[in-house]
Amino acid sequence: MRHEPTHRVLSVVEALAADGPPLPLSEIAREAEASRSTLHAVLAEMRAQGWAEKVAGGWRAGPRLRAVGALLAAEVDLARAAREPLEALAEATGIAAVVFEVREGMAEVVDSAGSGMRTASRGVVPVGHVVPLRAPFARELAARLPMVEQRRWLAESGGLTPAARERLELVLPQIARRGWSVERLTPGRRELLRMADSLEASGIGSLVRDRVSELFVELSEIDVTDAELAGTADLAVASVAAPVLRADGRAVGSVAVPPGRRMTRRAVARAVEAVTACAGDVSARLASRPGPARAAVLPPHLVHPAHAARVP
Repeated sequence: MRHEPTHRVLSVVEALAADGPPLPLSEIAREAEASRSTLHAVLAEMRAQGWAEKVAGGWRAGPRLRAVGALLAAEVDLARAAREPLEALAEATGIAAVVFEVREGMAEVVDSAGSGMRTASRGVVPVGHVVPLRAPFARELAARLPMVEQRRWLAESGGLTPAARERLELVLPQIARRGWSVERLTPGRRELLRMADSLEASGIGSLVRDRVSELFVELSEIDVTDAELAGTADLAVASVAAPVLRADGRAVGSVAVPPGRRMTRRAVARAVEAVTACAGDVSARLASRPGPARAAVLPPHLVHPAHAARVP
């Protein structure tokens, strides 16, 4: 037996979510099989909560309902939207590429390309691999958050050392400004990556996974600063990542390649350009805005001469 009040609300949501012009109250009442007087109270509460809007001609979906619809559409389509751009990224860089999707406090690999490619540190990251959405991980995603949520992201990671926290305070605004992150690869981290791959393949518990995460922090020089990118020395790069954005600018995932080797700064620039272009292409596909991918936003010292005319 159906619960009538719940059925009415769900019918109203379904009616408002449909494409087309605003619906008059009489049409919503017909769809919901309810009286106009009953729906007045339902719609008034939905309006107060941002789920419905009253406009000329009737009622339409409110900002909260539209936001939920956009998020669900992104979740459903992310792997499919990323398939072709991801293959192009792997071909352009010669590095296996992955796309992460934000899911329940984790960033999970939902697709990969270039499975036959190998790097100095590891093979392709497998589908199903997860990264915790807590500091210092997923910085390319955290950098897109409003300041209040960034502070929460920092605060909820109790294992950060004072040095790690200070480093994050330095690099996070830079990542937000340039739109991508570059993770350094240290000798200790290289060995830990190999150990983590072995543990993941054998199936590890949450306590072991959390301890491995803490060791990553201890063995990492968190991200690369703009000043370090300006240097002339080669960089040992663990990964390059850029966020995938939905239409309202919120990150729903990210695209990444894990070189796992030393690279010249020009090689880093090329990898950054390819990754950000891929992320831009996926974002445009999610937003149903076909068109050219966004160019990488690179500091002047990282712009390869061959790309200087087209990279801002």
